Amino acid sequence: MRRGGGPCNGAVIALILLLAAGGSTTPAPVRQGAPAKALSACFAVTAGDVERALGRAFGRGEEETHGADSTCDYASGSGQVSITIQRLAAKPDLAVEMRALRQTIEGSSVRAASGIGEAAFFLDVAGAGTQLHVIRGERDYVMVSILGCGDAAVVSHAAEQLVRTALGRL
Repeated sequence: MRRGGGPCNGAVIALILLLAAGGSTTPAPVRQGAPAKALSACFAVTAGDVERALGRAFGRGEEETHGADSTCDYASGSGQVSITIQRLAAKPDLAVEMRALRQTIEGSSVRAASGIGEAAFFLDVAGAGTQLHVIRGERDYVMVSILGCGDAAVVSHAAEQLVRTALGRL
């Protein structure tokens, strides 16, 4: 799993699909059958989605992709929102993952998140914000990290909103 909080990853990728989706005012037709897969984390959660959730302007996403794994970072002043989407090779041991995250990020604590995916938890980072980690099914992993935009109590609702947006587009 990717751990947020560092500087933006990779170079800016200008996705024509992202620009078309972000600037479109015409609703897309609804197709029957299996839902379309998001092409990237920047498509799954757009800058507009982040701005609506947090109520402030963010720059265009900077994306890093490795195979089916994708991370998109949005910045606004000292704030950073990172969206990570992965297709896991195996079902993770969440107790081990939570313990490792708490040990890696000093001053952090874990709390359960209910009603999102099969397993979900917040990793609250004292004085910085929160990360919401969600497993859907056994292998779809989405993480939203909101740091520098307020403490966990202030940004948790926005993290949940952004995770739901991403899961709806996967």
